[in-house]
Amino acid sequence: MKLNFERTHGVVIVTSCARVDGSNALAFECALCDIVQEGDRALVVDFELLKYISSAGLRAILLTAKNLEERAVGFCLCEIEPHVRKLFAIGVDEVVSIHKTRDEAVASLSG
Repeated sequence: MKLNFERTHGVVIVTSCARVDGSNALAFECALCDIVQEGDRALVVDFELLKYISSAGLRAILLTAKNLEERAVGFCLCEIEPHVRKLFAIGVDEVVSIHKTRDEAVASLSG
């Protein structure tokens, strides 16, 4: 799975694909973890393009959060559409910070 990303001041910002489900959740998780390199201090996933996420996709987010926590890398999400955001309210939002905008997400990881 190819994801678009940029690095700025130690923060990696990834723009997700439109769909994360059982067919690509493992590849999504692996791609997120592989994008983060030595010296990166945080990862922001911008879900502006996300239209659908399944339970497998939510699991991939949680496993990514665990992996990055073990590596002492900050992690948060942003730009989630309201109809998709409801799915994150089943507990994912208790583990991973979710912000309205990319700027808010990056600012939350500063320091």
